Amino acid sequence: MLAKLTPIAFAIGVLVSLPAHADDVSDLRAQIQLLNDRLAHIETAQKEAQATPTATGATPVTIAQAPGWNLIQGIDTSVSLYGKIDVTVGSRSNADTKGNRQTGMLVSWMSGNRFGIHGYHIIDKDSGTKVIGTLESEFESPTGNMDTPGVLFNRDAWIGIESERIGKLTFGRQNTLARDFIQTWGDAFGTSKVDTSEAGWCNNSNIQQLIFYGGGADGTRNDGSIVWKKEMGPWVVGATYAFGYVENGNGPGNSPGQFGNGSTTGIALAYNGGAFNLDGTYTHMVVSNLAHNIFAFGGNYQFGPLIQWKAGVAYASVDQAAVGGRTDNVFSTSLVFTPAGKMRYVLGYHNIKVKNAGYGATGNTLGVTADTSAVTSAANGKRQTFYTAAFYKFDAQTDIYAVADQVQISDGYKLASTHGHNNMNELGVGLRWSF
Repeated sequence: MLAKLTPIAFAIGVLVSLPAHADDVSDLRAQIQLLNDRLAHIETAQKEAQATPTATGATPVTIAQAPGWNLIQGIDTSVSLYGKIDVTVGSRSNADTKGNRQTGMLVSWMSGNRFGIHGYHIIDKDSGTKVIGTLESEFESPTGNMDTPGVLFNRDAWIGIESERIGKLTFGRQNTLARDFIQTWGDAFGTSKVDTSEAGWCNNSNIQQLIFYGGGADGTRNDGSIVWKKEMGPWVVGATYAFGYVENGNGPGNSPGQFGNGSTTGIALAYNGGAFNLDGTYTHMVVSNLAHNIFAFGGNYQFGPLIQWKAGVAYASVDQAAVGGRTDNVFSTSLVFTPAGKMRYVLGYHNIKVKNAGYGATGNTLGVTADTSAVTSAANGKRQTFYTAAFYKFDAQTDIYAVADQVQISDGYKLASTHGHNNMNELGVGLRWSF
């Protein structure tokens, strides 16, 4: 404990030595005294906890250790810093209308680069009920730029309550409910089971497609959202509502008197059966007073220690004011090979068929959650993605990877990244570290 407090004590000494006006010094000393009192309290409580034996038969509250590096670790409060850095060097074909290839350091393919702060504070020791919160920001490793310019905590900015009885109830900017469930089969890189935590997808490549069928009116994260998840034995249930209006937000928003416009509503159910896992979601969103509905269902099965098969389907119906309704039929499947040792290999395939899908202002097929109020033309089409990857894991936090994928579009499907061509392939290698 003393080792943890030493850097803080040093910082206090530096602050005291800084020149300041009399009033500033007085205020600063008061703040330092409060901090000293708090540090002393934490140290005393730590010593007492170590010196006091647990009474016979007692069941002390178990506090799960938060991931990352502890900034504060008290008797009932923990705050941790964590992050992930992923760098990809890659090459893409058909990178312009002439069909030229582009090679360089790209926005990371496997994971979004991030740093965040997560914490909890126990408010009822008997039940283990705690207040929880996360602030998480994303940046781009090639440049250091913010992933969303002008938005500091673009990944997460939420607070909530968690207990065994209540489950997990969170409020603020966070993942959509559906994306945290269907990641078990939406690509080859997700977890096998669903729990109450937020889950990850691959990042910025042709592979990242099914995540959008877990999205909402804001995209794959919602501003101003309420998310509830609860584990009940092998079952996990979830429900969500995201407000259409968020003050000072950049989301879909609504106008006074239009409460539902820009909102997202969803439910989800998962079964964690060990080797066999299933989940399903339903999402309803209103974008520019037009309804978007998405159903998704899938899962995975483990064939012994070596092979896991993932598969699922999604169906979407989207209102388009001027051209009628749009429907999407989606299929995804992948295989994960994990031989003994540190290697892991994956093969995957996505198939997205759209009927009467509207074009945006640039002439490309709109995404399933996009605003369709201005659509004036539409077409049927298909998008297919084939991909493979290999990973070498140095330890639990660090790996290197090689990835190859190809996207093919046909009929009336138009994709901005292919620059007028009907296909595009990508090759890349990367290094990733989580802390």
